[in-house]
Amino acid sequence: MTALQLVSELDHIIEQQSIDAVFQPIFNVSTNQLHGYEALSRGPKNSPLHTPFALFTTAEKQNLLSELETLCRSISINAFHSRQLNGKLFINISPKALLDPNHPKGMTLQLIKQLGINPSDVVIELSEQYPADDIDLLKSCLNHYRNQGFLTAIDDLGAGYSGLRLWSELAPDYVKIDRHFIHQIDTTAVKQEFVRSIVDLCQNLTCKVIAEGIETNEELTTLKQLGVTYCQGYFLGRPALHPNQQFSSELSTPIAQPNSRYCETAESLCTNAIKASPGTQLKKISQTFAEQPALQAIVVTENNKPLGIVNRSTLLELFSTPYGRALHENRPAKMAMDTKVLHIDANEQLTYVSQLLTSDSVNTVAQQFIILRNQQLIGIGHTKDLLQRITEHRIKMARHANPLTNLPGNVPIQEELKRLRLQKKSYYLAYLDLSHFKPYNDIYGFWRGDEVIQLVANLLLPYQNEHCFVGHIGGDDFVMISMQDDTLANCQTIIELFEQQKMSFYNGDHWQAQTMQAQDRQGLQFQYPLVSLSIGVLPPLVTQQATEYQISTLSAQAKKQAKIASNGFYLHEKQSTLLSL
Repeated sequence: MTALQLVSELDHIIEQQSIDAVFQPIFNVSTNQLHGYEALSRGPKNSPLHTPFALFTTAEKQNLLSELETLCRSISINAFHSRQLNGKLFINISPKALLDPNHPKGMTLQLIKQLGINPSDVVIELSEQYPADDIDLLKSCLNHYRNQGFLTAIDDLGAGYSGLRLWSELAPDYVKIDRHFIHQIDTTAVKQEFVRSIVDLCQNLTCKVIAEGIETNEELTTLKQLGVTYCQGYFLGRPALHPNQQFSSELSTPIAQPNSRYCETAESLCTNAIKASPGTQLKKISQTFAEQPALQAIVVTENNKPLGIVNRSTLLELFSTPYGRALHENRPAKMAMDTKVLHIDANEQLTYVSQLLTSDSVNTVAQQFIILRNQQLIGIGHTKDLLQRITEHRIKMARHANPLTNLPGNVPIQEELKRLRLQKKSYYLAYLDLSHFKPYNDIYGFWRGDEVIQLVANLLLPYQNEHCFVGHIGGDDFVMISMQDDTLANCQTIIELFEQQKMSFYNGDHWQAQTMQAQDRQGLQFQYPLVSLSIGVLPPLVTQQATEYQISTLSAQAKKQAKIASNGFYLHEKQSTLLSL
């Protein structure tokens, strides 16, 4: 079809409004619930402009992009309403159309109001397909939608040079990771690192991340392990006139999560394995090493089951002796392979992998290890990557530790709560606080005050293990997050031990009087009781059902009640309180 015929076809489509709206589901894979749909547009079935690429490219060339997008948006919103679809509606809009002076203002809000759709259920999704240079003007236009109550999203993060700048400038509610970084992410360490960084950044910016373009179960599994909550792709549901509304039960099997607090797995270290058969001649192995200077090992496999690896260093040593190449180059790979290489399951936690590599049974630390899933090869891991990952984790923990007590601070505390929520674990949350600590600090000084805080930390440390997390929120506030049945008894013991040991922090007069005189916040002299330790506890029955906001609010309430309790202890057992928060 000629260019003129395409233009005529486009004019006809717009005039007749011959656009089909299809919808692709977006799922919350942590709850297996539908989150919403992305609206996509198609031309007439037998038209050369049926595909989105042909349709929108032609419109862009004819300066009809804004007109076409406005039509598609109207048809999509009406179809979403008439088909009684649930969740949020994601509508694509290009920066080029948005910045068009003739682009209609207020049409979207007017239409959804007529249909009874809440603006907060509509997400304006900005695509980089036709990028814009004027970021300030784009920000102003997008704020126009935000001020009307719409949510915003950036599509194809990572696909264009301006993606990160757009994220920084526009502060969207959602970011969508470009499908390039999702394709084969289960076997590509670099892509895993990119997605992990985006997820961490989104958590700090209170922004939701959506992975799109998921086509395999392995990709979905890896994304779950990396902490991605919202997912979209053919594997979960294709765009359709009447799309999936239920998360398939076949996909809802929970991922086996390690109990370790540091829960990254060997799969996160997986790199693509170059394979050879047992009969491959060593000269061909040598040629592969020569062509790929960074390659350190080749996996010898049979029916995708690894038999061992041929190391670059081993082959180099064989060929470096007099007549070495002539003697060995025609021999099969199985004659030079290391059969004692470690085989690691993809779901093993990194701390366990580290222990295996450095165990006494291994004379030298292996530089590579084979990674398996269901006894089938999925890739190869490198010890240097493992050590780097563990070192980064330790540095991160140290960076977020409280400088006085060296206990984990607010960031690790939030990560622990998130881990338990994702793994659906039952736990107690105990909030510890020192009562009458300010007057003690005013009288005895910060140096002695720090010693009291250190005492609380020392009393908590014996309980710290893989089933009990101890953190220092800051000042005289601590938290204990425990899955142990004896948590309540342990809290009582901590209070008793504090009472027994606090005498050393007072002079004789104060201890004998059991009071101390200090100025209150209004500058008046007041008699205060001695410092005491208060602990407010939320039991599993509450923490399992509460949101993050509710846990924060209820723990503060429990702490307040503990401070006025005669024994300094309070257990919050009222589930009904959740309904009012």
